[in-house]
Amino acid sequence: MALQLFRRLEQYFNKTEGNNSSTIEVNLDFIQDDENQFIVDGKMVGTLLLSCQRCLKPLIYPLSSGFRVKVLEELQVNGDRELEEDELDVVLSVGGKLDLLALVEDELIMSLPLVSYHDDSDCNQILIGLQLNSRQKDVSKLFPELELLKNRLKSGKVKPKQIVKFRES
Repeated sequence: MALQLFRRLEQYFNKTEGNNSSTIEVNLDFIQDDENQFIVDGKMVGTLLLSCQRCLKPLIYPLSSGFRVKVLEELQVNGDRELEEDELDVVLSVGGKLDLLALVEDELIMSLPLVSYHDDSDCNQILIGLQLNSRQKDVSKLFPELELLKNRLKSGKVKPKQIVKFRES
């Protein structure tokens, strides 16, 4: 299938290089269990051209993921219930038909990383330096009252017995 069919997945791709060179191979096996319910067992392998969220340049993400879901007829499902620990995830079919394209797209989206970054050595070094500087400044601003109290304790101006209660915020 062409990746252009996955409209929701397309937003994650890096498009600065013109045509996206992402490729994904999806293999689906359809199994019928002892209760005559169908199970879809899928495996996805490929590479996706995503955007580094630090420098916005293309990032090649190797994808290797799998899923296994039980297909239930929408009319046979009665109410909400929690899945047992060893139970498979469930996907609903309508009128005996299952939207495989939507199922595969959902699984692909769920297999993407929450944030995608290059390794530090492959990314924009100026941005990395700016991030490190801002983190160091933020750390120095943490708990200034405690720093002041620590300095006063070292200098002997305040004795530990004089510290009774901290103000709650």
